[in-house]
Amino acid sequence: MQSDEIEISVAEEKDAKELTNLYRKLYAGDEEQEFFKSEADPSYFKAGSKVFVARLQGKIIGFVWAVFYEHIKNKGVGIIEELFVEEGYRRRGIGRALVNAALNYLREHSFAAFVTTSPDMEDAQNFYKAIGFRESKVWYFYDFRQEHSSKRS
Repeated sequence: MQSDEIEISVAEEKDAKELTNLYRKLYAGDEEQEFFKSEADPSYFKAGSKVFVARLQGKIIGFVWAVFYEHIKNKGVGIIEELFVEEGYRRRGIGRALVNAALNYLREHSFAAFVTTSPDMEDAQNFYKAIGFRESKVWYFYDFRQEHSSKRS
């Protein structure tokens, strides 16, 4: 496959059905979750967000969601969400091209771009390190699920 056969572009409303199918592949195993039933309609993404898609002969084979959060004092921060490439097309530079499109968009508005992965996703961690992301040793989060369990006690 030649890399010039792959077209990277911003998702459009007409891409909703294909994106929904890919989101469901990404979240296979989470079918019981409410979000699994929702549609991935690019027009629903909030201002500051863009979904980039990779097309091969018109078919969407991958996507990445770039989210920009504005900051009052400085440039904001960017977050790269939900990178996915169809299994048969992985390790061909498509994920890298999608992330580069997201980074180019976020660079205009942000001082940094972040991505999170699960601790057990070593391939994803290695991928992001290989394209220039650095590991952060400090990350704080508040788990709302914990809030519900402590009220029951």
